[in-house]
Amino acid sequence: MKFFHTADWHLGNRMHDIDRTEEVRAFFCWLRGKIVEEGAEALVIAGDIFDTANPSNEARTMYHDFLCSLLGTCCKNVVIVGGNHDSGMLLDSEKSLLRTLNIFVVGSAANLEPADMVFELKNGDGEAVAVCAAVPFLRESELRRFYAENPEDGTFCDRAYGALYEQVCLEAEKLRAGKNIPLIATGHLYAANLEGRFENFKKEVSCDDGRRMLDVVGKLGCVHGGIFPEKFDYVALGHIHYSTRVAQCEKIRYSGSPFVMGFDEAAVPRVVLSVEAEKGSCSVKKIQVPRTVEFRRVSGDCETIRRELEKYLEEKPLAEKALGEKPLEKETIEKKTLEKMPLGELVFDFDGGAEDENRALSCKNDGENGCKKSAEKSGGVFLEIYYKKEAGINIHDELEELINRLEEKNVYVVSRRVQESGEGWKNSGDYFDMEEMASLKPEKVFESFILSKCQVLTEGKSSEEVEKEKKEFLNTFLPVFVECFEKMESEGEF
Repeated sequence: MKFFHTADWHLGNRMHDIDRTEEVRAFFCWLRGKIVEEGAEALVIAGDIFDTANPSNEARTMYHDFLCSLLGTCCKNVVIVGGNHDSGMLLDSEKSLLRTLNIFVVGSAANLEPADMVFELKNGDGEAVAVCAAVPFLRESELRRFYAENPEDGTFCDRAYGALYEQVCLEAEKLRAGKNIPLIATGHLYAANLEGRFENFKKEVSCDDGRRMLDVVGKLGCVHGGIFPEKFDYVALGHIHYSTRVAQCEKIRYSGSPFVMGFDEAAVPRVVLSVEAEKGSCSVKKIQVPRTVEFRRVSGDCETIRRELEKYLEEKPLAEKALGEKPLEKETIEKKTLEKMPLGELVFDFDGGAEDENRALSCKNDGENGCKKSAEKSGGVFLEIYYKKEAGINIHDELEELINRLEEKNVYVVSRRVQESGEGWKNSGDYFDMEEMASLKPEKVFESFILSKCQVLTEGKSSEEVEKEKKEFLNTFLPVFVECFEKMESEGEF
C-alpha cells in the first residue's frame, strides 16, 4: 500500500503577521497533484492541523475544501490525528460526518478505548489494504489512563506511551485478522535520538540525509523508539518541524512541516513522505515541497547585511523562479467553482463563492496554471535581519532606503533582531536554533537566559572573579526557575 505522510500544517499561522493564505493554497494544490501522480491510496496527517485551538473560519474552510478535493481520486482514505496545537474537541466534532467519506479523525484520546483508535483502510474496491492505529497527542492526564504509576527514574513517558502502543497494536492485530496487510501507527510527541541538522553539533553519525544526530532530552516528554511494537510496519510522527528518522530506524519517522514556522528553520528543506508499506517492510521516498514564498535570516554587521540585501534587487521574483522554469504539473487547471461541480469533481473555492472566480482552483485537473496562480499572489521574500551592534551605526537608518526599495521587488524585512556581542550573546537563547533548544535540559536553558539578562561585567576582573559572579547569579535565580517549571510540568502545562 502506498500512502503520503505529512504533519504540522499549522493552518492559520501568521508568523510576523504574514498572511500565508496563498502559500497554503499553493501547497494544497501541489499536494493533491502529487497524491494523484504517485497513486497514493491514503493520506496520513500526524497532528497540528491548525496553529491554534480556535482557528479562523478561513483556515477551517481551506482544511475542509482540501479534504473534499480528494474525493474521486485514488486517495480513498485520510487519517487525521490531533496535535498539541489543535483542539481535539473541534476536530472530533466532525468525525462522524467525515468517517462516511473514509476520513478517520482522532482529535483527542480522552474517553477513548484503544479499539476506538484503530481503523481498517480500504481501496476503491472495498478491500482492506492496511490497518491504522491513529494515536493523537496525549497530555499527562490522558497518559495516566494507560500507566498510573509515577516512577522516580524519569521513565513515565516511555512506560505510559509503551503501554498505550502495546494496547493499540493488539487491537490492530485483531482487526488485521491474519490478512497480509501492513500495520501503520501515528503519534504526535517528542522522540529521542533524532537525526538533526546542526553544523555545530559535535557527535557525527551516519544518517539518510548526511546530517547529524539530535537527541531531545530533559523533561520534555521525550520517548524512545523502543516504545513502538515491532509489529508496526510504519510509524508516522508529527511535532518536530523537519523530516527525520528516530534512532536511525527507517520505519519510524517525522515528516516535518511543509511550511517554515520560524526564521531559525528557514533553510531546512520541506518535504512530504511517500511510503510504500507491506507486512514486514516499508520503503520511504522524500518529495520536496516547492517554495512559493522564501523566508531567510540575514546575519552579520551592517555592511554584510547591506550586500546581502542588494542581491535581491537583481533577482527574479521567487514565483517566477520556482514555477516559471520548472512547472509543478503538466495538466491544465479548470476554473470552476465549488457550487458548479458535482460530488466527485469537487474543487477548492477557497473564498467560498463565485465573486472571485479567478481564484477558484479546481483540483480535478491540478497543474502548473493553478499552482502558479496561487504562487504569484503569495510569492514574496520575507527576511529577518539578525545584526550585530556597532558603535556609532544605527542600522535602521543606514538600511531604511534600501529596505523600502526592496518592497518594490516583493522583498520584505519583517523582523529585526540584535546579536549581542561577547558572552551575553553566547549565553542567550538566541544562540540556539529552535530544535537545539529542545535538545537542552531545562536547567541549561534557564542558565543561558539568566546569564544573558544579568550582564556580568568583565572589565578589570579576573576570570575567577567573573565565574564567581556568574555562580552567584545562578544560585540566586536558577532554583526559582526550576521550581516553577517543575510545578507547571506536574500540573500538565507541558
